[in-house]
Amino acid sequence: MGFSPRKPGLTDGYRLVLGLILSATGSVIPAAAENQSPAPIADYAATAERFATRAAAGQAVAQNNLGVLYQRGQGVPQDYALARQWFERAAAQSLPAAMYNIGMLYLRGYGTPADAALAAGWFEKAAGLGDPEAQFYLGLLHYRGEGVRQDAAVAAHWFERAAQAGVTQARYNFALMLARGEGVAVDETRALELLTPFAATRDDAALAIAEIHLRHVDEPAHAAQALAEFRRLAEAGVAPAQSALAMMYVMGTGTPVDVQEGRFWMEQAARQGLPQAQLNLANFYAQGVGTPRDLSEAHAWYTLSAQNGEPAAQALANAVAKDLDTAGLLRAATRLGELRALTGGTTP
Repeated sequence: MGFSPRKPGLTDGYRLVLGLILSATGSVIPAAAENQSPAPIADYAATAERFATRAAAGQAVAQNNLGVLYQRGQGVPQDYALARQWFERAAAQSLPAAMYNIGMLYLRGYGTPADAALAAGWFEKAAGLGDPEAQFYLGLLHYRGEGVRQDAAVAAHWFERAAQAGVTQARYNFALMLARGEGVAVDETRALELLTPFAATRDDAALAIAEIHLRHVDEPAHAAQALAEFRRLAEAGVAPAQSALAMMYVMGTGTPVDVQEGRFWMEQAARQGLPQAQLNLANFYAQGVGTPRDLSEAHAWYTLSAQNGEPAAQALANAVAKDLDTAGLLRAATRLGELRALTGGTTP
């Protein structure tokens, strides 16, 4: 699922501060970009000169802003070392944005070796002073266990704080954690409330919503919603939705049993490379579910699933192999090569 810590598209969110924050880039961009560009400055060189004068006089905001211009190379030559020096002088005066900016330098390795632990330390200082983006990044590092101890509860805490301050991606991450009970007690009602605004533009949010409804398929309204959402996503080519829809048809969950329809959707997901779908499709062929029984085909799909990382698949491939003769194993090997080409793999 598209939880942003899994596939981060982190932005370099250095912030220019003029009394109030004029520009704060969105903290993450995994699927839908949420990146506000800094307010344009007509003359960066003149602006840098004004900031330099005020920074030399000890104004923390000007020190931070001068650091941003050195970091970006706007109005002055790009110089990460000078950027960090000015950020550090502003941070020494307890300016949260400067602490956040130092954290980004260490996280991205600009002008210094990347160091997630140092980044986390600076994010924590800024987060404690209420900086929303620092709270988000601190949650992200705790979720991944980068530079800090991996701790879902701590991650959830900081995501919630950042969400309350308006960081959209933090709200999304916290919603997923509520839905999963990851680091926080399961709260499906609140998860649905937080996820719904994302559903129209993010397939992973819609998938999470459908999975919540699927937990309550004994209730007709939930069953209908799960089926409709999985089908919409499946038709849009979302492999996990195709796999889930397939199982709903095969099991008769919220819909009449239709094993042919189930096999069709499982194959769509398997062809996209989803290892669990490949294993399930192999089960269908091994058992003759929605298709004639074909142990060679089953063996090929089991093997492909195993090669793609599904832990249970290899044992099933070995079990099927015992019921195949030499010709059947040869057909399976040939078919495996075809499937690897079909799904984008290469024969090892």
